[in-house]
Amino acid sequence: MAHANVRTSGIVSSMWKVLLQRLTGKTSTTAKTERSVDPVDPVDPVDPVDPPEVLPVRDWKWLVMSWDGFHREAGLRQIRSSQSTERLASIIVRLNDWVPQVRAAARDAFADYLTPEYGPWLIAKTPAILALEQRRREDHGATIQKLEALLATPECLAQTTAAFETSRGACTRLFFRVLAQTKRADELEAFLVASLHHADFSVRRAALGRAMALPLESAQKAIAYGLASNSSILRRLSFLQAIELQTDRTRLIEDFLTDPSSAARSTALWAARKYGVDPLQVLQAQLAGEIPATKARWLGVLGLAQSLGMAIPQGWMNAALSQNSGEVRALVLSLEGEGRPDLLIAAIADPSRPVFEAGVRGLRPQPWKVIESAFSAQLETLWPALSASRRQALLELMPKWTQAGYLLQQLSRTPAEPSVLEQLRAWVYGQTYSITDRETSESERARVVAKLTALEKDGVLPTGSVARLT
Repeated sequence: MAHANVRTSGIVSSMWKVLLQRLTGKTSTTAKTERSVDPVDPVDPVDPVDPPEVLPVRDWKWLVMSWDGFHREAGLRQIRSSQSTERLASIIVRLNDWVPQVRAAARDAFADYLTPEYGPWLIAKTPAILALEQRRREDHGATIQKLEALLATPECLAQTTAAFETSRGACTRLFFRVLAQTKRADELEAFLVASLHHADFSVRRAALGRAMALPLESAQKAIAYGLASNSSILRRLSFLQAIELQTDRTRLIEDFLTDPSSAARSTALWAARKYGVDPLQVLQAQLAGEIPATKARWLGVLGLAQSLGMAIPQGWMNAALSQNSGEVRALVLSLEGEGRPDLLIAAIADPSRPVFEAGVRGLRPQPWKVIESAFSAQLETLWPALSASRRQALLELMPKWTQAGYLLQQLSRTPAEPSVLEQLRAWVYGQTYSITDRETSESERARVVAKLTALEKDGVLPTGSVARLT
């Protein structure tokens, strides 16, 4: 308390001292100076000059990254003293600044680079420039148009062409637009046909669209390439263009009805209805011919049969099930599995993921009494080597209380195996509501509940688990 009083009196004294200095116009410095003057030989007292404050040097790097908008704007004015890739990168960032005045200053600074001399730098920074469109803070269309105009100049065309060959995505589409608008009429066809071979799919698609504006003969060349493409999307787009241009559409539609792509087949079925082509006759002609030798033809014929809901001959089914392609075998299960549970149960042992998933999908609507015996025997054989995801998928094909009974059976066989106990706990946690199961017998249900109750009493399962399940 005494220390606090002394401190308070010191503060009050200091306040009075400052007040008196203001009233008399004297500061502590002037008072010291007056006291230091010799009374015998007085001279004019001179106030000592305080040394100037040394401010930190703030270059453009510090300014353009400041939180203060005035600093960022000043930094963008300072950044224009010279050009470099580092400065250009900072300018591009500020083109999307949240302050309008800073964005305007960034646009002025960016204009300094819109000359062929800096074309390589701008090409290298094209991804960052195009990314501005995704920010949606301002319309950067004018900036991108200026960039395109520069890249289309004769001095930059060679560099733009080189970048077009190696880039991907949005940058490639921009370079494609630039190069396409610079081609003369006699050069455009060759450029578009060459672009149909580009590694980037979006360029191939854009080139096909642009080719449709060419004369008929040139457009048909582009369509012919698209129809033979490995890309199902490009084949489908080319097919739509072809049936508009060609007079003999029947053969083309018949060929596309057995395309390996489901999207292309769906489009061909639409065209068949529109132009009077019978897809059933096409399927019957295919089934009457030789058994397919390629995966693509298998997928096309089986896919058409699935779309039309038609069964395939036994010889075709046996041959398809012996194919190396998991997609082909899975498609057979989708076609024939509903009436052949034995095929579906065999499929759950297949190492191919599409075949396994097709087997699970086919078994899901099957009555449990129909598949119980064969499925349980197959599961007993497979269970030790199954992955966790496959175990879970197959377990869910059983009735709820049967699932718990099977997990308890596995736990009794390998009580030291932690994964089995973890799966049982996960099963218990996963049952949000009380179980409704009309397929598991009452006696089996009572046995399972008794075992779960014992595990709950031993602390293996959380308290209240059995009450929640029942």
